[in-house]
Parts: sequence; C-alpha cells; structure tokens
Amino acid sequence: MVGGSTQKAARSVTGACNHAPVTQASHLRAGPHVPDALRVVVVDDQELLSRGLRLLLDQEPDIEVVGEACDGPAALHLVGQHLPDVVLLDLHTPSWDSGELCRRIKALAPATRIVALTDVHDQSVAVQVVGADGQVGKDSPIEDVAGAVRLVAKSRAA
Repeated sequence: MVGGSTQKAARSVTGACNHAPVTQASHLRAGPHVPDALRVVVVDDQELLSRGLRLLLDQEPDIEVVGEACDGPAALHLVGQHLPDVVLLDLHTPSWDSGELCRRIKALAPATRIVALTDVHDQSVAVQVVGADGQVGKDSPIEDVAGAVRLVAKSRAA
C-alpha cells in the first residue's frame, strides 16, 4: 500500500490498543526484499514488544514481518490478508482467549503455524493446551525467536 492507504490500514489494525500506526517508513527492511522470505505476523498488546520484534526480525535476511496486531480481530484480519507462514502470538493478554484465537487462525489459514510467546513458567501450555505449533520465551534472545519461526515454518513445508 502507498501513502494514506498504508496509514488507514495501520490504524484499523492497531487502533484498539493505541499502538502507533505502522507507516511505510517504519516497515522498511534493512536490505532488499527477499521474495521467498518467511512472512510473519506479530500479535501482542504491548507496542514495545511487538514493534521491537518487528524491527529485530526484519533484520533477519530470510524473515519479513508483514504486520503487527494488538488484538484478536486485528490478528485475524492480518492473517486473512497476508496468509503468513508464522504468527508470533502473545499468550498473556486479557483481551483474547489464546486457545480460541489459535483455533480461529488455523481455521482461516490452515498452513499458517503459530509460535506462542510465553513466560518461562508456562511454556508447556503453549503446545498442549493452546494449540500452538511451538513456543519461545519472551525473554529469549532474538536468535532463538528467529530460530523458532524457522523451525515451525519448516514443519509447514514438511
């Protein structure tokens, strides 16, 4: 999208949680676009975490963050729009039921894999209860987050 349409779409996706609009300039990658990059949607109600993940993951040569969502409806909108390879989903958000959101994402985009962003004490919950395809701790180094994205994306291709 170009110009005003980018800002309009960003507001409709991020408006419910007061995230700043994602502008075209804030989503420019450090290098050239890689056509076969893994497409990722980040879902977290904390702007600092979602924007930080976007900026750090966009530095990876084989990963492209195609959107950030701050709530369930915005996440479903982005998943339907982009059909990402992976969704990074915060499990600890009172504004949505993580298990229900995982089920709805998988119904909308069956090939999309979900990596749960968890606190250290509940990592087993992500796969067993919520239905995520993998998990990574919120306090993990970015290399581990990128590795989790790549690992679950490989399971998609298998």
